Amino acid sequence: MRSNNSDAKPCNLFDLFYVFSLITLQGFGGVITVMQRTLVDQRRWFSQTEFLEMFTLSQVLPGPNVCNLALMIGDRFFGAKGAIMALLGMLILPLVVILTLASSYNQVAVGSPFAGAINGMSVVAVGMTLGTALRLLSGIQTDVVGRLVPILIVAIVTYMVGYLRLSVVWAVLGCGAISYLWARHSLQSHREQRKAQI
Repeated sequence: MRSNNSDAKPCNLFDLFYVFSLITLQGFGGVITVMQRTLVDQRRWFSQTEFLEMFTLSQVLPGPNVCNLALMIGDRFFGAKGAIMALLGMLILPLVVILTLASSYNQVAVGSPFAGAINGMSVVAVGMTLGTALRLLSGIQTDVVGRLVPILIVAIVTYMVGYLRLSVVWAVLGCGAISYLWARHSLQSHREQRKAQI
């Protein structure tokens, strides 16, 4: 599915690198929220549905999901060179910041208010994750699969991983299979209804 503004895209490889560097420098507690806001709302490189489709694929592939997503986005615009530049944008500046902070952590953090700030950031990280989930729910095609079943699947996965402490692998295999079967059934029903209307 193409975005509404198909002309919106990075001007060149440096623009791609710059945007992903900017995204990662804002991504305290998680980059997905900032990435969605930047690429969908501000830059309009993708529609909400396109972004959700790529994010879903990046979740099930092995490796860090944001790096997978950066590789897919870079590849879409500039091929292999774009994938490398997007990934470098995700990694270079944060690496410099992390190494700088790590080298001075023991002198700054121990016994200082900075240690409390680091502990408090865990609450922010959880809030950002929940905020991202709520934003991405709006990209689900509710006219096909409805809204109740996806929300129920989200609740089940949250319960399995968050409360029961089950492996994410079981959540993906179990709930992913249920989601697949439900989406397939819904798409077939939707196609049959459209054929009956014609």
